[in-house]
Amino acid sequence: MGAADGDAKGDVPFGYTRADVMLIGGGVTGAGFAAYYGLQSALGWEATRAGNAVQLTFVFGLTVAWVGSYVLRVFNKDMTYVKQLKDYEEAVMQKRLEEMPAQELEKMMSDLEEK
Repeated sequence: MGAADGDAKGDVPFGYTRADVMLIGGGVTGAGFAAYYGLQSALGWEATRAGNAVQLTFVFGLTVAWVGSYVLRVFNKDMTYVKQLKDYEEAVMQKRLEEMPAQELEKMMSDLEEK
């Protein structure tokens, strides 16, 4: 999505721009280095042990977060296919309404008002 799609620059949520991705990546990398050196200085762990602990923690944590976000999007039906299908169905219904004769449209509207 971009300016060509009619979206204003301020409408993009955090995490969807290149700058946001760079900030997230830098933050995760910085947190990894901080944890690595923190384990060595605060707990006196050897470099190998600290590296293994940080790597295992970050890989496991990021994998769980990634899979969790996917499962959440599936349950909320926030998937690209679902959005495209909904847009298509709305476009088909709009086209049918536009092609419907005025008399038939008035009859349908009066039927809806009666119910």
